[in-house]
Order: sequence, then C-alpha cells, then structure tokens
Amino acid sequence: MTWFLGIDGGGTHTRALIANASGALLGMGESGSSNYHSVGVKLAVEAVAEAVVRARAEAGVAGVAAGAFLGLAGVKSLPDHVAIREALTGLNLTALPATLGLDHDLRIALAGGCGDLPGIVVVAGTGSAAYGRDPQGHTAQTGGWGWLLDDQGGGVWLAVQGLRRVFEAADGRASATRLEPALFADLGVSTPREAMQWALRPDTSRSQLAALASVVVAAAADDEAARDIVREGTRQLARLVSALLGRLDFADGEVRVVPFGGLLGNAVYLAAFREAVMQAAPQATILAAPSPAVVGAVILATQLAGTPLSPDAIARLTAEVRRRLCGR
Repeated sequence: MTWFLGIDGGGTHTRALIANASGALLGMGESGSSNYHSVGVKLAVEAVAEAVVRARAEAGVAGVAAGAFLGLAGVKSLPDHVAIREALTGLNLTALPATLGLDHDLRIALAGGCGDLPGIVVVAGTGSAAYGRDPQGHTAQTGGWGWLLDDQGGGVWLAVQGLRRVFEAADGRASATRLEPALFADLGVSTPREAMQWALRPDTSRSQLAALASVVVAAAADDEAARDIVREGTRQLARLVSALLGRLDFADGEVRVVPFGGLLGNAVYLAAFREAVMQAAPQATILAAPSPAVVGAVILATQLAGTPLSPDAIARLTAEVRRRLCGR
C-alpha cells in the first residue's frame, strides 16, 4: 500500500500523521519536543522517531513512505537543514532523498492554512512567528527569534509577563492583581518567591512555562492587568502581520491570515488577535485554519512524491484529523 508521512514538530510536541492517496487517516503518533535548538539534535530526532513508530504501529504499514515532509520548529538556516537531515538518515523514512522534505513548521502551517494560495499564517504556541507567501510566490518570515530574545505574544512570553506583574505587585511597584492567586493555584505555590524559584528551576521546561499562558488569558475576564497583557500580546502578533505586508507584495488585494497554535485556539485570545489585526491591517481576512499543520505536512509529502492529494482527499483527511484531535 502506498502511504505518505507528515510530521509537525514544535517546541512542545511532535505529531506524525500517516495517510493514503485517498486522504484516509491510517495512523497518528505523538511525542515530545523536536525543536533541536531547545533539546539538541539527538533528542529532537528521537522525538521524531518515537512519533513515527507510534503512527506506523497504528497504521500497520510496512516499508517506507512514498513521500514524507517534516516541518520542524527551529529549522531555518542551511546549517539547521544539514544537521537535521544527517541525523534523520538512520530513520529510513523514504526510499529516495528527493521524496523526503524538511523545512520549518511555518511552511507546513501555510500549506495547511492556504494550500497553494497566497496568504499569511501566524503561529502562537510556546513561541510566536508569522510566515507569508505573496501572489508572486515570494516568501518571508517575521518573529520566531526565540523565547529569550523575541517570541512576543507566545506562551512563554505571556507567562513571563504574568509572573512579572505578580512580582511587581509584591514589591509595591504595581497594584494587586488576580493573576497572583490564579497563577499560584496552578503552580501549587503560596508566595512570589516560591513562584520565582519554580520558574528558575533547571528542570522547568519552556513548555511548562508556556502552559501558564492559559491562566493569564483566563484571568483577563475580570482582571485589568491580565487584559493588558493579552492586548499587548495580540498587538505584537499583529505587528508580525504588518511587517510581512511591508516585505511582501499583496498589492491592494485581500490578504488571507490564518491563525495557528495552541494559544490562538483559545477563543478569548483569538478574539483579541482578530481585533488587533483588523486595526493593524484592515485588508486582512482572518480565516479558520482549513487544515491542521500536520495535514499540511502530508499535502507537501504527496507533492514531493508526484501524487498530490485532491481537494476531496484533503477535506477528508482534515475532517478525520480534526475528529481525532478533538476526541482526545
């Protein structure tokens, strides 16, 4: 049986999807982070291998994929591509190097969100970034410079802003905020110093820190400090869109903007994002993602194999993947 493999690897999790030419979901597997800038090449490739093993076990497939595409966070430069490709060799994902594709995770998000059409994807999960393709086929990325230096509006950034606001209130530099009890309850701590010690522990991962973003967003319902953080976070995401509009040529036409990532799956954060983008780029039309990023990876895998999925097959696979993810 001919089958195709798509992999969506981020800073929090890695997801592998196996499908056939008719768009049937044959198997899925998940594992941890495959951002090699965060975990190193060895652990990143081990995460890919683990997700693939789980997907293959469910699918019951033999041999190698007719085409495979990996969209991995952190794979941007030529040295990134070389390092990961060399490490992937032992996994034997495809028979031919030409049918194994590798690029950053924004590429597969764009394939899932816009297909072959021009548009912009904005991803806000552990970190944040945007990627676009204009009608002439030119592409560009904004953001994504890493949690320490950038990634404003992403999960780690939101969590840090929330904790920072709590610490300022503890010092008397800012008024009291309901963020304190909300964050402390989630962390299981009772003082600002304990919260600081948790955040600075060597074994506290970025994904654990980013998980606090949902607490900050939830607190925005009745806390002005949290609302300010949410507004600023989504304003920063809108700036990513504005910068792409300045670098790419969409002329005066409508621009599709597709939100991706766990944070923009939150209805409150998504609503604030819509408002911020409409203010920054009135020509933008914000769409619900037609296909998850991992489906975008399969779409690119079939194109590499020379047998692209039909629109009906893409719709079928998208529906099956969404049912699977929502049913977890």
